[in-house]
Amino acid sequence: MISVAMAVYNGEKYLKDQLDSILNQTTPVDEIVIVDDKSTDATTDIIREYQLKNPQIRLFLNDKNIGYRENFRKAVSLCHGELTFLCDQDDRWDPKKVEIMSRIMENDKAIKVLASSFQFMDSSGSPYAVKLRRGMSNNNMYLKPVRVNDLVPVSFEEFCSHNYFQGCSMAINLQIRNEFVENGSHSRLPHDWLIALIASHKKGFYFLNQPLFFYRIHASNTIGVPKGQKKEEWVRLKFAEDMLDAARTAQALWPQEYGQDLGMNHRIRFCIDHIDALKKRSFFKLLAQNLDPVYGELKSYRARAMDLLFAMTSKGTTDV
Repeated sequence: MISVAMAVYNGEKYLKDQLDSILNQTTPVDEIVIVDDKSTDATTDIIREYQLKNPQIRLFLNDKNIGYRENFRKAVSLCHGELTFLCDQDDRWDPKKVEIMSRIMENDKAIKVLASSFQFMDSSGSPYAVKLRRGMSNNNMYLKPVRVNDLVPVSFEEFCSHNYFQGCSMAINLQIRNEFVENGSHSRLPHDWLIALIASHKKGFYFLNQPLFFYRIHASNTIGVPKGQKKEEWVRLKFAEDMLDAARTAQALWPQEYGQDLGMNHRIRFCIDHIDALKKRSFFKLLAQNLDPVYGELKSYRARAMDLLFAMTSKGTTDV
């Protein structure tokens, strides 16, 4: 059985395009579980209209808004499939997405979570490309080069530093589904990063460098700069805050393995110090942190140089 888990909120503008792409797969899915997070537009009306001809669509309505992380966890928890595809409300799937990914996972049981690559598209649905940077792949989201159409494992150590793949790129097996549902409330990580961390800890996360969906970029995308925070500061802080969450999540999920682990504790201390140095605009503390290899895992040479520039040019710069 193959399930699709979709979390929706005020998605009327692009929802039909996404639903049509799921319903027109070369390998049909058995259920489409949709959880609506108290939409105020016509989202639920559209879904009910589709349900009339597509009984495999199951709609659940939240009594209150719970946010995208918990909404995705709820949607995944309501799925019954041995394989669950995570799905956003505003993308568009390649017709062979389910066929290709399900076949790969069926043929290799070591693969517990499979993420595909993607193509960007704009708000009108027109595809566009970005220039691929040297040493990167997956539209510059994955900080390693992977040849087109290659299938490669992604290590736990890599996910302790960054999240490289969107949830909407993933298909997850029943084991990871259950562990994610059980542990989802114990982590501040986004749902997709937590899934990747759990799967890679079992050496079961793989990346297929083949674009199997169109990822829509528009003004209403969920992730953005928090209200009241300047974009430049948010960008500088976010990498370290996310790494800190990943390290603490690893310790919480696997305390015997990482609770007293010197490397994991060092990563936590580095992130706390780095966040403090950025908030205080401490140029020399940031400069000294370049001697720590964790900084190299966290940010590129260019990003580290931008941290120094940020400290020098921001108001309230200090050298203490």
